Amino acid sequence: MTATPLATEATRTVATSTGRRKVVERGRQAGRDLGPDPVATIENLLHTVLAELREVDDPLIAVFGGMGIRLSNYLPTRTFELAVHGLDIIAATGIAASLPTEVLEDATVLAARVGVALGSGESVLTSLTGRTTLPAGFSVV
Repeated sequence: MTATPLATEATRTVATSTGRRKVVERGRQAGRDLGPDPVATIENLLHTVLAELREVDDPLIAVFGGMGIRLSNYLPTRTFELAVHGLDIIAATGIAASLPTEVLEDATVLAARVGVALGSGESVLTSLTGRTTLPAGFSVV
């Protein structure tokens, strides 16, 4: 997936205009929606989603802000979100866990691509190769 600067900037604008409190509350609500047995809920969702994915080609789907995106381009963004928030949960709980290598690779590559699309490619590359450090507060999201 290649993020275009216009699409990436539009996504960032919509995401930041949502407001931090609303984003935090959506995350809390998502946690509550998992119910008393989050593992069972996630396993059920996984089976449902995998069955639905087998039945579709590559439809254009609507995402926030009224923008459309192909399913094949959308799914890597969900993997990215799961990876980032999975690491947040691991850090917050102190549970000894790690993400699969393939997930880490895909999420890191996507973050680098977004960094390039946002005009920060040189900063990302030089920091990943140990030549510089990223500025405080740097983010591709």
